[in-house]
Parts: sequence; C-alpha cells; structure tokens
Amino acid sequence: MEFFTDDADDISRLGSSQRAKLQYHILAQRFPLVAVSGEDAQELEQFAAQSDTETAQRWLNRMRWEDGHEKMVTFGQALQVPRNNVRGLWCYSAKLEEKQATYKGIPMSWEWWAREIQFAMDMQLARRCDQNTIVETAMQSLYYQHGHYLTVPQVERKAVVKWIYQYIKDQTTPFPLQGDMGSEEYTFSIDFDRDTALKENVAIGEDMAAYNREQNAAKGQRRTEKLFATVQGDEWTTAQLLAQGFSKSNIKTFEKNGLIKRRYQGHYMRVSK
Repeated sequence: MEFFTDDADDISRLGSSQRAKLQYHILAQRFPLVAVSGEDAQELEQFAAQSDTETAQRWLNRMRWEDGHEKMVTFGQALQVPRNNVRGLWCYSAKLEEKQATYKGIPMSWEWWAREIQFAMDMQLARRCDQNTIVETAMQSLYYQHGHYLTVPQVERKAVVKWIYQYIKDQTTPFPLQGDMGSEEYTFSIDFDRDTALKENVAIGEDMAAYNREQNAAKGQRRTEKLFATVQGDEWTTAQLLAQGFSKSNIKTFEKNGLIKRRYQGHYMRVSK
C-alpha cells in the first residue's frame, strides 16, 4: 500500500507494527473479511505459538488485533512494511475510523513511560513467570500503554531490550533512558480514499517459505546435536569417526555446525563450548 500524505514524513512517524495495523484496517474497509470460527482461530494461534521465531511472533501479534484472525486469513501475513524507516521517537494516540485515521502526538517523559514497563515486569517476576513471558510483557509495555503508542528507533530499542534482560537477573538495574522524549505535539490524518493506493503485495508463499526455512534449519540443528552427543572421545581421525558409525556427510555436518574442527587433513577435534 502507498501513502500520499501532505507531509511525506508523516507515515514514518509510525512504527512498523502500527503501519501494518493501519494497512490491514484500510483493507478491511474495502473488502469483506473471511469468517473464521473460534476453533480455527485457536488452531492458528497454536500454530504461530509453536515457534519463537520473529515471523511467527509477528503473526501471533497481528491475530490479537480487532478481527485479527479474519484479517490474517483474508489478506495474508505478508504485507510489505518498512521495518526500520522511522522518523524518530514519538508518543501518540491513534484513532482508526471508517474513512480515515488520525494520529496525535503526546508529550512524554521516559520516567513516566518506564514506570509502567517496570511495574509490569515486577508483577511477572513476583508470579515467577518464565523469562519469555516477562520479556514479551515488557516489550508490549514499551510500545503501548493506556491508549498511547510509542514509535521506538533502533538505538533506544536496543538499550531497553538490554535493560530488560539485566533487570530480570537483578531487579536493581536502573532504566537506561531519562528525560523528556521530545515527542512532538503534532496531529495528522490519513484519508483512505485520497491519501492511499493499493499496490501488488508480496506473495504469502515467500513469507511462509522464510518461516519454513527457519523451522527446518532449527530442526536440522537439533538432529545434528542429538547425533553428535553419541560421539565418543575428543580427537579423531576420519577413519575413527567412520568406525563409530558416522558417515563422511555426518562429519561435514558436525564441522559446519561448529561441533568439531579440522586440525589438519583427516584429523579432527571436539570444539569446547
């Protein structure tokens, strides 16, 4: 989807998730949504939740939008959204209507915003939740709180993510960012008829192929590590590995995956980890 706002930078005020949400909302106003039963919706979420890859987690997040399952099934998961092209740090409210979307900038300080992130993490830590759950909760609070959204550039995002993992360990590390965010009190609207145009979308097969490649690579790694666990000794010749029942293909795979390294022709040693 292309946007033709009065200020070409307006759309770059929004983070990639909010740009995607806007595009799905516009499409849902123009085309009917496919009905998705409760059972099918549950199966879709279970499918995405089986993997912690970025692609699968992005699908799962989109399913949780209003009519999210229907939007995913109707329009696919492969809408093109620039992921790192953002104007800067911006706190704002969003109002999505039938014919337009309006975004309004809100002044904000890191001290105010960080309190909610830390509170959410403290609650999860008190309940002894697993690390993945705590991190997911913290990231949700980073991007959305009490009807306000936050566009976070990579520099600030990396600093907060690093802090999240450290805070999980010690519960004492102070939040890394302070002061006024410099969020502009700026309002802009996008008229869906005047300011947008549809363009050809990437085939969902490409996104699925990327997901399948990630899954197959992970499965292959697990199989290799399981097989390598049966190797006896720490140094071998090719003949000794073959004598243990491994093939030359296995040896190449062990080396490719960093489990062994070649000392010189026909001689290998275990890689310490």
